[in-house]
Amino acid sequence: MRRAIVTGADGFLGRHLVQELERRGVAVTALARRKRPGAPAGMHPADWSANIRQIIEATAPEVIFQLAGRVSGTPAELEQANLGTTRQVMTALRALGAAPLLVCCGSAAEYGAAISDGTPVDETALCVPASLYGAMKLAQTNAVLEFSAATGVPVLVARIFNAIGPGMPAHLALGDFVQQLVRLPPAGMLLVGNLGVSRDFADVADIAGALASLAQNPEARGVVNICSGRPTRLQTLVDRLIAHSGRSVSIQPVAERMRPGELGVIVGSTARLGALGATLPPPAFDSIMARIWRHAQATQPTQTMQRAQPMAPPP
Repeated sequence: MRRAIVTGADGFLGRHLVQELERRGVAVTALARRKRPGAPAGMHPADWSANIRQIIEATAPEVIFQLAGRVSGTPAELEQANLGTTRQVMTALRALGAAPLLVCCGSAAEYGAAISDGTPVDETALCVPASLYGAMKLAQTNAVLEFSAATGVPVLVARIFNAIGPGMPAHLALGDFVQQLVRLPPAGMLLVGNLGVSRDFADVADIAGALASLAQNPEARGVVNICSGRPTRLQTLVDRLIAHSGRSVSIQPVAERMRPGELGVIVGSTARLGALGATLPPPAFDSIMARIWRHAQATQPTQTMQRAQPMAPPP
């Protein structure tokens, strides 16, 4: 892999993936909503999807990582951001007769009701999404698999579980807690939901590394879970985050942040990931929380650190 396109390069995973690819010596064309070094000359980032055919033709990528998307919004916004942009990439490839590997980032939200509490879910499970976002990501997955079957363009769908690391967005529970903490005085109150749940957390840097490795493996096609395979209690991560913050924080569960009927343990199967030689290392949670806190402090102006007002629960 010498040349790659990364869409959504300004996103949480996108930023880490671009760094990983560049570390491996890959020439990256980074397409994003904001201007970033490496974007095509004269190409405004916001216009990339309308010009994707010309970008592909000019850069001749061996791999296209389709990370562009969004997790919230109206049904029309979610469809356009997740499925619409992917269709534009596929239309461009069909028109050019080009066949780079298309790596499409999916989500564990696609599984939905297929997940049994505490049982590792694998790629053969019949997906029954429980959210609009999950349904849109599943539609995206089905579209790229059908495209591959019709055209012969190789496709990998990376079904990603819970990525954590510096720069986490606020729609993720830990990202929301970080934003609360960084605005709190030395002693304050952290508003939370159910911290007793266990989820399959993995370092976003390790996920980026797995994506890069899988892209170089000709056997990595179809759907592959990208996860640690290890359930970790959310309370454990919150406690470590508070410890690194140095704040005397009290934790306050609030009803509006609770999710009725949510499963206690959600974990992915790593059998296929392991067979492809891309098993993630055990997450070093203390190190990850330290990195998250250092990044939060570096990006949050000191003068804005004040007692936070109650925030809306993450979607």
